[in-house]
Amino acid sequence: MHSRWFGFAKRHSWQCSGGGKRISLAVLLSLVPALLSAPAGAHSSRQPLITSGLPIANLSHDQLRVMHRYKDSIVALAAREISPDVATRTLYNFVNLQFAYCLWGLVPGALTNEDSPFNGCSHAYLAGSKALLDQLQRSSSDPTEANQLAARIQSDMQREETGALICRNGVATLNTAEIVFPEWSGTAFNPLLTLLAFIVFGTLAGLFLFNRSKDTREVAGRMPRGH
Repeated sequence: MHSRWFGFAKRHSWQCSGGGKRISLAVLLSLVPALLSAPAGAHSSRQPLITSGLPIANLSHDQLRVMHRYKDSIVALAAREISPDVATRTLYNFVNLQFAYCLWGLVPGALTNEDSPFNGCSHAYLAGSKALLDQLQRSSSDPTEANQLAARIQSDMQREETGALICRNGVATLNTAEIVFPEWSGTAFNPLLTLLAFIVFGTLAGLFLFNRSKDTREVAGRMPRGH
């Protein structure tokens, strides 16, 4: 059953509002069980269990706010790289995948509330964005734009005096080989997340029925007409 749904989802995608990125339904299908079965330690101060990827320095609570403003610009800059190296591709993929698992930053309070189940994964994709920009400065054939963007970010961080407030999700080093999931253990019922789950499943069901109806019409069109 799951394999049939996954195969169907791979054939469809849509534009995620605000991000301008094509989101695969295959990713969405993997989100719900992954979110519901996330390990209990995902939101706590911890070292990554898997260290085979690239290490990523974490961010302070205030640095998240600054990086949130520049995340899309960094990803767009990386996407324009003609011949990115392995590290750039790895960080780029990590940021996009981690961003999807964090429900594309749509959950209110994910950045500002340390106790939000989505604060840990927000640290991951925004810290990954900072690491991606650092890598572009080192490896890009023309690092001019990356250097200018980094200078603006540094200026904003100095002006806003970031770095002083370290929350528990900003302590541990991150790693591209390990996705940080939202943490549900001990969390009370959340109507917003229930609504999001209904939207995901409703969209999947609608696309499945549309696909079935389209296949039926195609089969009917190939059948010989009676005289």
